[in-house]
Amino acid sequence: MQTEDITFKIIGRDAKKLNEFQKLHDGCLEGLAGDRFSYSFSPTSLGMAITVSCSCGQKLFLGNFMDHDEKEVDMSKYGPLSQTDIENKKFEEDAFRILQMESPRICMIASARKQTFDMIYFFAVGVACNADPRISKSILYIYSLDKYHHQTNNYTGSERENIELFFRHFKQKIRDEIKKYDCDNEALLEKLYS
Repeated sequence: MQTEDITFKIIGRDAKKLNEFQKLHDGCLEGLAGDRFSYSFSPTSLGMAITVSCSCGQKLFLGNFMDHDEKEVDMSKYGPLSQTDIENKKFEEDAFRILQMESPRICMIASARKQTFDMIYFFAVGVACNADPRISKSILYIYSLDKYHHQTNNYTGSERENIELFFRHFKQKIRDEIKKYDCDNEALLEKLYS
């Protein structure tokens, strides 16, 4: 295979995996650069990692760091992604971004200041503005309206209580949403059920 400046060979078991991957993605459209597949290379302590990305969003991981795997790769998991799969993946990424703010340490790294309810709330609302509508439906907003259109304040506790209420409500709504499909995002599942 050859890209603009790099020539490389994919041999052995990786070549078989790549051929199967290419057959599975035969019907995918060309990408923006006019090529269906893009390749990225990452040196690791175990060898070179090659990521093959299809224009549909699916990725296959190859490289000599995987040569010592004893189990075969199940290629049925590497088929083309449907529009629903892509939307679910984006939803999971956005939910995970918000859940990371639950850690005071992450908040301190992200904003260089102590974790506050306002910081978390406005970050979540900001993510929800450009995210899947399911994210905005999962947020417990500061005010809600009852059936008579009377305004109710949802956060009346201390700073810590408000943060806990926000994340308890958000996690429950995200759990309810991912039960509707088969979520395999281990990092998100760990955050939701820890």
